Order: sequence, then structure tokens, then C-alpha cells
Amino acid sequence: MNTELFLRLIRNIANVPVLEITDYDKDLRSFEEKYCFNNSLQPMFTREALSLLMNSADPSTIYEIVDQLGVCTCFFVFGDRMILVGPYVQSEYSESKTEQILIKNNVPSSSTIALRLYYTSFQIIYSSQLQALITSIMQSFEPGILAYNYRKLSGFIQESSEVSHGTAIENTNFSNIYRRYDNERRFLSMIKNGDVENVKQAYSTMANIKGNEELMKDNPSYSKPEISFAIIRVLARKAAEDSGLSVITINAITQKYVQLLDSVKDTVIQHNYIENMILELTSAVHEYKLSMGDYSAPIQKVIEYIDFHLSEEILIDELSRTANVSASHLSKVFKKETGKTITEYIAGKRCEKAAGFLRDTDNEIQEISSYVGYSDNNYFVKVFKKVYGMTPSGYRKRNRAATLTKGTVTVS
Repeated sequence: MNTELFLRLIRNIANVPVLEITDYDKDLRSFEEKYCFNNSLQPMFTREALSLLMNSADPSTIYEIVDQLGVCTCFFVFGDRMILVGPYVQSEYSESKTEQILIKNNVPSSSTIALRLYYTSFQIIYSSQLQALITSIMQSFEPGILAYNYRKLSGFIQESSEVSHGTAIENTNFSNIYRRYDNERRFLSMIKNGDVENVKQAYSTMANIKGNEELMKDNPSYSKPEISFAIIRVLARKAAEDSGLSVITINAITQKYVQLLDSVKDTVIQHNYIENMILELTSAVHEYKLSMGDYSAPIQKVIEYIDFHLSEEILIDELSRTANVSASHLSKVFKKETGKTITEYIAGKRCEKAAGFLRDTDNEIQEISSYVGYSDNNYFVKVFKKVYGMTPSGYRKRNRAATLTKGTVTVS
């Protein structure tokens, strides 16, 4: 059997990593180092676990591992060769679900962005699709082979339907080039300025999704989602970056939609994803301008650093290096511009995040305090009371009572 061709077919058609395991220790160690985000969250992605599973595998079964993050991989024996496929995912990224998993596993909130980037770097493909693809390729190599069994070690299977699509690409007409560039400049200006109200209309005008057919003939790029998305993503990223928005935030938003667009074939859904990406980027710029617009560049960098490392130990020396000023100067300028000391600001942001979980979840207070950056629960209670004028439990009780009162209907 031509193993390399077999692997290449799966890799190219499914757009997922595929590996033949020849040296269990070396190959699985490499897999763990490259794809295991966190051993406690993904114990079955470790070299030891994979080796144990593979050594006890039934040679006529495709095994699928789904960890609690929703990241999957599968393995099977074919032609006396152990094949490992993945990682891949079966659904789009969920911020709320991920935060709950991190809280329950005592993982700090500063891991959220890195985890989102990790998760959205994988192809969305459903178990049934991948199983059918692998079976078909097996049968093309060995026509008489019996169908493999399928065993899911955790998680669930989702089904997907594909809709074929296609659009014609025609020659451009120079008569509308200037108008197109004017529309593009206006669209990018909307993103850069955080104009959530008008950016969708600006995009529609630029892409001419609902415009006249004559312009569409002269500007066909935006009618084909896979082409338009590549163009718009680059333009939108640059416009958002010019606004001052963090490139980490920009990348997290756009990469999520790269994954989503690859998961569907329906052009209507693809265009919706492109619009949603534009709105999310513009909204992020809008929020950035509201929260950062009055601050100097060094203080903006410090606030951004604090936001990204909120649950970690934040040292004044690290902040001063980020702002490229001395620690004493930074403390004075930060107090002058924000009205708070750096310590007060960090405490306020941590307590604000904790307050959201107290209102909206049933997580234990100690779990929440650890998640937002306080390993000492008693100290967290003290800080929270100073910020909100009441203990975390009192805050939760008051907000739950307010919610019940609001939902009460009086019958006369």
C-alpha cells in the first residue's frame, strides 16, 4: 500500500493533520507537544494515554477521542499501520462554555484568548463526514475490505448537510474602478472609526450584495465568498489595527471566522459569516475607543496588558517595560489619566469580571475568585467588598432577588 498517498488523500480532502505512528514514543510525544493545550483539560491527548489506547485498539475499529474542550482526534489501524487523524473540532467556539470549563478545572481566565486561538485553528468537520471519508479512501485502496466499526471515546456526533454552490467570475470594467475604491475607503473608514451603525451598509455598498447587476459584473470578487473573505479579512484587519485595537484581539476575531467559513458550503451562510466578522471587528473598535479614547499611548498599552493578564500576577516593572517609561512615572501618569492607582484599577477589573459570574452562574465563590486572579478567597471577599460595598455572597443574593422581583407578575 502507498501509505504516503493514503495519508495525503485524507489530509487534502478533510484539511486536517494526518500522521502514521511508527515510533510510538517519538511520534506521540511530538503530537502532545504540538496539539495538547493543557494536560489536565486534555488527558487523552498525552503521549501516555494515546499509547495505551493504541496498543489496546481493535484493528477493525475507528476510534474517536473528544476531549472536554470539544477538540477531537481519531485513530485506526489500516494495512498494519497505525494512523492518527486530527485534531479537528465539531462546532464553533463558545466563549461561555469554555469559561465554565476553565473555572471548573481551576485554569486562570488569562488562558481564554490563547485557548480561543488554539481551538479556532482547527478545521470543523463532523464525525460522520470524517468516518465516511476514511472508509471511502480505505475501500479505494482495498476494495474488498469490510466496513470498520466506529467507537467514540467521549463527546458527541453532529450531522452536517452540504449545499453545492458556484459563481461565475467575469472580467472587470475600468469604468467603475474609482467608484469601487471610494466605496472601499468609506467601508474601511467605518471600521477604523468603530461606526457600528453604518458599517454594514458601507460593506453592502462596497460588495454590492444587493446592488445592480451591472456593477456586480464589474466587481465580481465580492460575490464569491471564499475570494471576498480573503480580501475583506486583510482590509478589515488593517483598518482595525489602524484604530489602535490590539492585534491579538483582531486575530482572535478573524481567525474564528476563517474556521466557520471553511465549515459550510452554503453561500448565504458564508456571506452572513463575513458580515458578522465585520460587525464584530467594528464593535471591538467601538468598545476600544470608548474605553481607551482619552488615554495616552503608554497608558493604553498598560491597560491592554492588564486586560490580557488579568488573572495573573501583574508586576509594576513589567507594566513599566510595556509602556517604556519608569515605574514611578507610570504610577503618576496612570493615576492622573484614569483617576485610579494601578492596584485599584486591577482590583476593579477583577471584581467586575467576578460580579458577572456571581450574577449569571452558580459557580462557587472560591472558584470565581481563583478564576479572576485571587488564590486567597478571604482576600478576594475583602477586595470585592471594598469595590462593591458588599460581600460576593451579598452581591449574588441581592441580584438574584432583583431578578426574581423583576420576573414577578401581579394578578388583580
